Amino acid sequence: MEQQTLAQAFTLAGIGIHTGANGKITVHPADSGFGRVFRIGQIEIAAHVDHVVDTTRSTTLGTAGARVHTVEHLLSALNGLGVDNALIEVEGPEIPILDGSAMPFVEAILSAGIHGQGEPCRVLGYRTDADPLLLSEGSSSFTVEASDTFRIAVTTEFANWPEGKATVEYEYIVSDSYAAVIAPARTFAFREEVEHLLKSGLAQGGSLDNALIITPPDEFSTPLRLPQEWCAHKLLDVLGDLALVGARLQIAVTALRPGHRTNIALARRLLFACRELPAD
Repeated sequence: MEQQTLAQAFTLAGIGIHTGANGKITVHPADSGFGRVFRIGQIEIAAHVDHVVDTTRSTTLGTAGARVHTVEHLLSALNGLGVDNALIEVEGPEIPILDGSAMPFVEAILSAGIHGQGEPCRVLGYRTDADPLLLSEGSSSFTVEASDTFRIAVTTEFANWPEGKATVEYEYIVSDSYAAVIAPARTFAFREEVEHLLKSGLAQGGSLDNALIITPPDEFSTPLRLPQEWCAHKLLDVLGDLALVGARLQIAVTALRPGHRTNIALARRLLFACRELPAD
């Protein structure tokens, strides 16, 4: 696998789902080995797990007094499409939520074009002779095993919504599969959560235009874009958070009830548990 960047820059603007503030991003091509880096004013923050400062309902990166909120959907799109190197200029405190999914980012990336850079990617894999890596916290858990590709299976379970138990699987072979089966899935919340989120200072920019609201047992604010869309969105978030390892992954991941906190805990563990695979 060779490193990839954008063929040209693109710009997107919109409201932030949690801050309610307007924001804009311009994503630029970058040299091989640059990685994915956010620039806020004159401050640069590498998209790396070491810079995660908050995981409350989204993933926030920060350093040197600067923060950027809700990075996971954009990172998921870049990761899912195999864009390794990009400079992301950010105006405002939060990445725009757009329609609540990764699809607007995917469309912008594909419109800009993806450019191969002729240098091998850094790839992390799990030892074939090692016991599975297990991580659990509360009701969330992960299992990681060796694999010849990057595979992930996510299962959702909800105490207040038995009908929401679902499993979505994804294997990174070609980027087209991400765009078709993961990217369209929107962020979601239960109707009973909305008032609490607002009182907690979250979801200030949330609306039916950028979130799926679920009223158990079977009522959705708008028609589902995908079967089990809520579960597909959890997988979308895992891909965005695991992008913060700063390398491509060649592992099999099984996730039960993942959330940003446990996704980031797994990303940190992978940096120590995985080994860099030799370039072909």
